[in-house]
Amino acid sequence: MPAKTLRVSIIVPTLNEETRIRDTLASLRRAAPGAEIIVSDGASTDRTVALARKAGARVVFEAKDPKRRKSIGAGRNKGARAARGEILWFVDADTRPEPAFYKSMLRAFADPQVVGAGCKIMPRDASFMDEALFEFLNLLVFSSIVVGRPTIAGNCVAYRRDAFFEIKGFDEEMEASEDQDLCIRISRLGRVVYMKDVTATTSSRRLKKMGWLGLAADWGKTTLNFLFGKKNRSYAIVREG
Repeated sequence: MPAKTLRVSIIVPTLNEETRIRDTLASLRRAAPGAEIIVSDGASTDRTVALARKAGARVVFEAKDPKRRKSIGAGRNKGARAARGEILWFVDADTRPEPAFYKSMLRAFADPQVVGAGCKIMPRDASFMDEALFEFLNLLVFSSIVVGRPTIAGNCVAYRRDAFFEIKGFDEEMEASEDQDLCIRISRLGRVVYMKDVTATTSSRRLKKMGWLGLAADWGKTTLNFLFGKKNRSYAIVREG
């Protein structure tokens, strides 16, 4: 008897992403035909919601009033609660996984001991040095898997639904490192897989806007806070107008 095909829900947290949401959703539909797609919006003031609906995504709201918006973790949790799939695949609005992610992810989750799966993240339209920086960061993620404290980035990662809700999802009080925090917590329930031969590309807008020094300072601060158990309550968010 053939193995059961797991149902997948793709959750895309958004905030003022009208310049890229159509392309992102189209890319996801090509990569995962038949998967449920949920856009979880954090009170966008542009056309993000209208464009997402026009593209056929189901839209839920982490907040409708900007003053009530909490965090990207809250947005992801809102989308997860609305999802019907057994696998929750989180993809940021500026990130595009290659088609191989979907099939590789399903193969990984065929093992009932696997609770999470992520891949290599690389920037789009970046310089050689920018790509070298991301290669180093990917090496750190791979190393975290090896030592048993997986810290896969939240911009393209999938988790088994039951495990996700057992650990109560993302910490909504954290503005940064909430993805590392969740990955470590969920790994106590099973195995997290890093698919090093699969790549998702993401926007290099933060790197271009902040520069190496600014980004290193921001990442360094949030990482140190995370390592010392202090919740990150601020984060330098960069979006295109």
